[in-house]
Amino acid sequence: MKIKFLPQNVEVEGSPDKTLLKIATENHLEIRSICKGVPSCAECRVKIVEGESNILPPSKAELNLIGTSHFIDGRRLSCQVRCFGDVTVDLTEQVERAENQTKKIRGFRSNKHIDSKAVNDTMLLNEKADEKEKK
Repeated sequence: MKIKFLPQNVEVEGSPDKTLLKIATENHLEIRSICKGVPSCAECRVKIVEGESNILPPSKAELNLIGTSHFIDGRRLSCQVRCFGDVTVDLTEQVERAENQTKKIRGFRSNKHIDSKAVNDTMLLNEKADEKEKK
């Protein structure tokens, strides 16, 4: 059976014992997956463009992750899809996500430089000592 990946326009041979994620990875097509096919992250969503009759419907575990998007636009988790005939898969969402991905920075950053007047906790000890001397 043939599996065609868009927008790369790459056509590869597939087999029912491998998931779309595995087939894509073996053919050097990047599909993001944090959970490596558990399924738990829903990062490996792809759109089935043609040949939906050649794949099984989504399982309960898959539906819990993707919700109604499967019924709206045909998106599936590539780690759960096994093909039994010719299928065309659209990886546009995956390609765009990879291109737009930036490193997430936690916390707050400012371009304004502020001199800190923080002092170690010894200052608190000195204040207590000063209070005792006054009493």
